[in-house]
Amino acid sequence: RASSNMASTSTTSGYSSAPQPSMDRHKSGFSTSSDLEVPGNGYLTDRVQKYVNSVWAWDWLAVTRWMYIVCYVLILWKITPLFLNVLLAWMSATIGNLHFVVILLVTFASGMFLFMLPPVPGPPIYLFGGFVISDKCPFGFWWGAVICVSLCFVLKLTACAVQQKLIGERLGDNQWVRQTVGVHKPFIRAIENVLRQRGLSFGKCMILCGGPDWPTSVLAGILRLSLWQCLLGTCPVILSIVPMALTGSFYLKRNNESEVWMRTGNLMLLLTTCVSAFFLVGIGWAIQDEYDKRGDEIRKPKEAYVELEWLDYRSAAAAKKCKVTWADIPRFIKAVYVSGAVLATCTGHLLLWFTTRCFGSFQLTDDIQTLRW
Repeated sequence: RASSNMASTSTTSGYSSAPQPSMDRHKSGFSTSSDLEVPGNGYLTDRVQKYVNSVWAWDWLAVTRWMYIVCYVLILWKITPLFLNVLLAWMSATIGNLHFVVILLVTFASGMFLFMLPPVPGPPIYLFGGFVISDKCPFGFWWGAVICVSLCFVLKLTACAVQQKLIGERLGDNQWVRQTVGVHKPFIRAIENVLRQRGLSFGKCMILCGGPDWPTSVLAGILRLSLWQCLLGTCPVILSIVPMALTGSFYLKRNNESEVWMRTGNLMLLLTTCVSAFFLVGIGWAIQDEYDKRGDEIRKPKEAYVELEWLDYRSAAAAKKCKVTWADIPRFIKAVYVSGAVLATCTGHLLLWFTTRCFGSFQLTDDIQTLRW
């Protein structure tokens, strides 16, 4: 009679004795074999098979698209400096016989033009100035080096002002540009907080001096930052300009003077690299420090960004409705698309590891007459 009462009690309460051990295992944090059951071919463990299946569940259409983007950026990054050296060497040979004032004007104008191109960095322009101006200065080599450093410094500040006011602020009027840049996202908001600091704060100087030339100045314009404060924070870039310009100046004497000039030029180049590395480390520290101090404020939604948040939501909803999956694409298109991605990847690696074998070597200080296409 007692056993029948216990059985009836167990039945009415909805529990049975069999599941009890399973419930205990779940409560204790252990998984049963059924939790790890992942369909596979039997050659891999359950854990590895689970990761393999998660990889196969990726959006391979987006993965392939990013393969193209990364490879094109890599190819552009490797080719641009090489052809820039050829262009600047040709300009050096062309303007070499002009009046010194004309050389200064041409150097400034060409530098402004190159600064307006997003993929062109600043150091080759400073190196070109040191290579041309110091050699043609009628007041002597050292005065030419001083004039070159001064010109490059003014050129950098002028280019930053033009990029910020004429390009960045005009782009900032477009909501699509602001959404694409992500001015309402925590990362850009952290950068904005650092750049809005007045004076020569450490983080502000690191971002303005160590960040990419064109994107940094244009972002400052999109964020509507003070031009004078940004120019003030850019002034420490002189620490990078001086050794880079002197590198070009000292390389002029490598053939006609002592070997000391060649070694001094290499030392200036090493110093430039160290300063640039310091700027990059400072950028990471400044952004992380801002996250640590004002992380909650940075992540908190703001009323000023309501329209941008709506644009994000609308874009995500439209992308979800119009999404094309890998299974929707015909096999022939898949084959062509993947083949192109593989070819672009191979080309990118070829240029990355064997640039000299593909294009040869040409430095800014080389004679343009020795160039062979």
